[in-house]
Amino acid sequence: MSETPSPGEGLRERRHHDEPQLPRWVPALIGVVLVLLAALAVYTGIRFRNPTLADGIIRSRRPSPQPTGGGPPGEPGPGASLVFPGESGDNAPTASDAVTGRARATITGGGAMGVTAAVRLWARRGMMASVVPEDAMIYVNDLAIGEAKQFNTPDEVYDFPAPGSYTVRVVAPGYRERVFVVTADENARDEVARIEARLAR
Repeated sequence: MSETPSPGEGLRERRHHDEPQLPRWVPALIGVVLVLLAALAVYTGIRFRNPTLADGIIRSRRPSPQPTGGGPPGEPGPGASLVFPGESGDNAPTASDAVTGRARATITGGGAMGVTAAVRLWARRGMMASVVPEDAMIYVNDLAIGEAKQFNTPDEVYDFPAPGSYTVRVVAPGYRERVFVVTADENARDEVARIEARLAR
C-alpha cells in the first residue's frame, strides 16, 4: 500500500520552499544591537545614580547663577525664600566664604548651653531635605526659606544663589534644632546635598 500525499501537503511543501529565507547575518545583527542597547541602559542607569562615575568623560557644569527673580514670571529665582517672596533680591541668603578642610562635622559650645554639632556637606548646585517632622522650618543663613516638605523631592531642590558656604538650620517647635553647613562649589562631588534629620524632642 503506497501512501499518496494529500493535496494540502503538497501545497505546504511548495510554500515552504517558496518562502524567502532571512540571511544568517540578520539575527546576529539584531543580537548585537540588543546587547548594545542593554549596555547603554546599564551605563545611563549607573551615571544617573552616581554622576561622578563618568566624570573623566562627561563633566556636568554648574549653570551660571541667575539674579534672584530672573526666572519665569511667578517662579522664584535661585535661592529665593518661599516664605518671604519678593523681587528686590533681599529674599535670598548671601553666601559666606567657602569653608575649607575635610572635616565632616564641627562641634562647638559646652557648659550650660550644651554642645552644638554642625554636619558639613558639599554640593555643586543645591540641597534636598528629608526631615521628620516634615513641617520643620528651614533657615539658610538665618533667612527662612520654607518648610522641609517643600524641598524633599528631586524636582523641588533648593538652589543656592551663588558659590560659597551656607549655614542651614532645621527648626520645629518642641524639637532640638539641627545645624548643617553646606558649601556650594562647582568642584563638589555631589550635584545636590541631601540633608537628612530626625529632630529629637
